[in-house]
Amino acid sequence: MKRITKFLTAISLSTMTLTSCADLFETKISMLTNGSISNLTSLVVPEVTIDQLDAPAQIFVSQAESPTKINISWSKVDGATSYYLERAISTAKDVNGRFICPDESEFKPMPIKRIYATSYEDKILTNPSYSSEEYSYGYFYRVCAENPRLKYESSEFKLSEVAYLLAPPSGVKASRGESTTNIKVTWNKVPGAKYYDIYYSESDTGSGAQYITTINANQNWYNDVVVNSLKGKDLYYSVYAKTSANTSVASALALGYTLQEGAPPQVTDVVVVKGRGNTTNEIEISWKAVGDFDYAVYRTSSKDASFTLLRKEGKTNTYKDTKALKPNVYYYYQIQAFKDENGVKVKGPFSDSGSESKTPAEAFLLVPPSNITVMKNKLDASRCTITFPPVIGSKDYSEDSGLTSDYNNYEYVIYGCDTADGAFTEVESFKDSTLSKDASGNYIIPITTSNYYKIKTKNGSVVSNESDICAPAPFAASNLECSRAANVDGDANSNGVLPVKITWNPPKNDVAEGGYYVYRSTNPDTGFKRITDEPLMSTSFIDNYDAAKAGVYYYYKVLSLNSLGQGSNYTDAVVGYGALTADQYMREYNKTVMASQKKLKLMHIADDMKKLGTETAYGKLSGSLSYNASIAGLGARILMHYTDYAEFYANGDAANGYYFFLNGDTNTSASMDASGNMDGIVTIQGMYPGSVSYNNIKIKGGAAGDGTYGIKRDGFDGQVEVDWQVGEEGK
Repeated sequence: MKRITKFLTAISLSTMTLTSCADLFETKISMLTNGSISNLTSLVVPEVTIDQLDAPAQIFVSQAESPTKINISWSKVDGATSYYLERAISTAKDVNGRFICPDESEFKPMPIKRIYATSYEDKILTNPSYSSEEYSYGYFYRVCAENPRLKYESSEFKLSEVAYLLAPPSGVKASRGESTTNIKVTWNKVPGAKYYDIYYSESDTGSGAQYITTINANQNWYNDVVVNSLKGKDLYYSVYAKTSANTSVASALALGYTLQEGAPPQVTDVVVVKGRGNTTNEIEISWKAVGDFDYAVYRTSSKDASFTLLRKEGKTNTYKDTKALKPNVYYYYQIQAFKDENGVKVKGPFSDSGSESKTPAEAFLLVPPSNITVMKNKLDASRCTITFPPVIGSKDYSEDSGLTSDYNNYEYVIYGCDTADGAFTEVESFKDSTLSKDASGNYIIPITTSNYYKIKTKNGSVVSNESDICAPAPFAASNLECSRAANVDGDANSNGVLPVKITWNPPKNDVAEGGYYVYRSTNPDTGFKRITDEPLMSTSFIDNYDAAKAGVYYYYKVLSLNSLGQGSNYTDAVVGYGALTADQYMREYNKTVMASQKKLKLMHIADDMKKLGTETAYGKLSGSLSYNASIAGLGARILMHYTDYAEFYANGDAANGYYFFLNGDTNTSASMDASGNMDGIVTIQGMYPGSVSYNNIKIKGGAAGDGTYGIKRDGFDGQVEVDWQVGEEGK
């Protein structure tokens, strides 16, 4: 009977050692004990285990709540001490008018890198006005939970819906002489608005504006019944969008006035005499005189719907506009007849010739091509190809207003020179009707090779100014290579990721006189951003990307530049990613180890006597983990062997192979006093080749309590010792 009792006691002690050692792999429990262990369950079944912090369950962003800022808040995460927030700006919308979330590479960290609350106020505008472009943007945010103190693995990101500012109403218009009693004010609806406030001013600056009324946001127009004292006067209307708590900035001013008795009739037949792509610096318009009146001339444009008063008065029915005209802009002209009666200005209605008219007085300047690229012919050095988008006024112009149909048949004249500052001479000319187009709608012109080019647009006898100088783009750089988990000089970022080295050779049979730009993305096909501020004159670059993360593929490509800093030939995208610090290597490796241990059953059984034995767990993607626990003398011996084991794909894609691919042993020997040591080495293939040694891990009190892991990373000299708690923080 005593022998049986002694034998069971030995098994019980051995089992306690066994389960404690097993928990070293299974969970990340704290191994620092301050007293005796009250029972076996408290040792082998920790109350809380965290492999990786949970992402915030929800993230909220403000939509049209403020004209200057966006508020972001998110759910608290257990175990998190801080949060990391990023923002991306979207200007693109889908066919339904919804903002498109940008690519991951577009997200940038907020100025405060570590946020200790569960909310953040993003100040977008400090001096807002109706012309602030930010009102047309959508803002996306993503947040992750962190615990840098205990070095928990940061959570995945939680992505927000689109956020946007409370914008002022756009497209504000007021009727001009269409009624003798009222002025109708209209505007575009503002997303998120609940009300609109309408004001008027007698000043064209909007000063001294007076409140008229507030209307519900289901209506985007208002009929202002004008009092007798204001009839016939120029009134300038502004509209504000409102929520329950905030009000937008003022809209652009809209000119309006009522028609007075005896006012001149509406001017008709406003036409563009010169300025439909047949002038380079002026636009001339005319109209049908409706009597011996003065005529005021107003202008709007495709870039600014506000009225510009070009001529206050004059008897002639023609006007030549030379005031601050810009290329690639449509201009619209409206005329107002008026007379003076005893010092009172009596105005007629505006002519129906604006941008919303069926017969607009639309004009634009003759301009040279822009966005020109010149490509060398690889098979014939004496020839190259010039491409550029059709210019304004042509039938193929991509931003055609669609309001008119009298398109021009342009001729493009090409000039060439051997030097950028020499005398350019005509090389060839081409009519646009003879040119073919590429998939993007650009004209394609094959031409004799010169070192430098200029192009002019010709419309009959009128010739535009010359384009910017352009030159053939060098061929793409060759032999682009990017380091992958390599030993590259430089400091690791806060995520434990070292830099990436990018190298390439000059273009084959060509020279990139202007150097090179380097681009990076997390997508092989889209989202590339230039990461070099200035052209590189060398053929290598070290990317110290402070936001690089373990397990993520980064795609790089290089653009060759000519002497003018122009280029169009990129290399193909190549994958690169930084090596990991030894500590981060252990954390990433331990993700696979932890996942494998959770699949074992014997080591998790509550009954100590049933923990002995053998079993096998299988990797989600490949291989197996064998478990063999037995009594060895007065202690226990646990053998755990990995064979071609894998849980995750590199960068989350099967095409990239395995993340960590394990082969080797993680064994434990323990005596009756629950002390001992581990042994074994696991070799690793996959995204980060190397090995992890357990030969210096010590067992104390039935659990890992001292020692180091030996980390070897391919390409790095020697073995780095990592404290036993790394990868086990806070468990």
